[in-house]
Amino acid sequence: MFFRSIRFRLTSWYALTLAAVLAASSLFWYIALSRNLEKHIDERLLDVAKVVERSHLKEHRDLSLPQACNDLDKYILDHNWAGYAQVRNSLGNIICNINSVEGKPLPLGKSALLKITKMLHHFETVRNLDSYPLRLLSYPIVHDGRLERIIQIAESYEQAEHTLSDLKIVFLMLSPFAFIALTGCGWFLANRALTPIVNITETARKITAEKLDARLPVHEPQDELANLSNTINSMLARLEDSFNRIKQFSGDASHELRTPLAILKGETEVSLRWAKTEEELKQTLESNLEEINLMGRILEDLLELAKSEAGELHLDFEEFSLSDLLQDIYIHAKTLAEPRQHLIKLRLQVDSEIHIWGDQIQLYRMFLNIINNSIKYTQPEGTIEITLSVDDETAIVSVKDSGVGISKEHLANIYDRFYRVDAARNRQDGGTGLGLSIVKAIVDAHGGRIDVDSVVEKGTTFTISLPLKRETLKKS
Repeated sequence: MFFRSIRFRLTSWYALTLAAVLAASSLFWYIALSRNLEKHIDERLLDVAKVVERSHLKEHRDLSLPQACNDLDKYILDHNWAGYAQVRNSLGNIICNINSVEGKPLPLGKSALLKITKMLHHFETVRNLDSYPLRLLSYPIVHDGRLERIIQIAESYEQAEHTLSDLKIVFLMLSPFAFIALTGCGWFLANRALTPIVNITETARKITAEKLDARLPVHEPQDELANLSNTINSMLARLEDSFNRIKQFSGDASHELRTPLAILKGETEVSLRWAKTEEELKQTLESNLEEINLMGRILEDLLELAKSEAGELHLDFEEFSLSDLLQDIYIHAKTLAEPRQHLIKLRLQVDSEIHIWGDQIQLYRMFLNIINNSIKYTQPEGTIEITLSVDDETAIVSVKDSGVGISKEHLANIYDRFYRVDAARNRQDGGTGLGLSIVKAIVDAHGGRIDVDSVVEKGTTFTISLPLKRETLKKS
């Protein structure tokens, strides 16, 4: 488990990268120093060759004479030039040799001769002449446009080799300590960087279906780990909301279905024991049918709400006349209101027929649901007023009644499932407690807004705002 941990893998990759960088860096500096030392040697050799040409050879052109060679030897020693010197004639024959390497002449290879014939100097590294390699310069002496002499200057690599050897020792001694120290720092940094992840993991293990209110710690500053924690916390919030809805749904549904089932069971048991006439059995069956229909409406409404929350509510959008729809609803509402002798009014505060883009059947259901509530909760001989107006690109429909009203503490919850301001009366009127939830879902699906204003014992006004144009609906 330890070797598979992210901390170990990060440190391992860091250590491998560090080793590669240290090795590459050491090699780079070794090669750079080696070339720099060689460059300095070449510059010294070239300076010596030019000084010899300028200061001595012009005065002793006949270097075949032993005295001239001795003068050149003395001249080089007087100027503290360590190394080796050799002079050849234009044919390449040695005419003067100073400080020879163990009695061996300095070589003149083909590549050197090729360059000298072009009147160019040539550098090369000669091995096997001494215990250390020699850096050799073959330098042409030109007079009146023709090759007159060839001067060869050489210097040992001994000092450069010692310098490079010391550098290798420094690298070999310091690199392991640097590697170990930096790897330890890498382990510490990996541990520090992964500590928030460990905290997140420990907190996540404690989160269960019964404890979805727990949240992951969010560390400052707002880096990638903080963004991850925020994202997971948002997901947990959505899960908590979904679980709460499921729990609420399960509890409310079981409670709502328990009552009609209990009634069905009780009435059936009573009928089996005591009903003796056909009329008594018929009354029991009629009551049972009412409870069955109520349970059917509850299940249908729950299915509609579930589809709406899942984004699967089927809507057939088309352009239609909202004015005609409200007139049809007005006629239907008058029929529904006749038993309670309500006065239904329709006010079209528009100059022309209003068309909107939406699902005509669902909007009809939505408006009729609100009006049906107004009929239920308005005292007999009350007034219900339906008004249509237009504001910019929005159609506004209000349903105002003179009913019992809704107190302020209930207004925030009237769109919740199974919420009833007056549970007993709601059941008596055949309500499921889901009507306004469905109304809200249909309005939201059309990109609209629903507002409510109510005063107890004076009445309630529902105001529905719907976009007129298709483009506005898409933006919503």
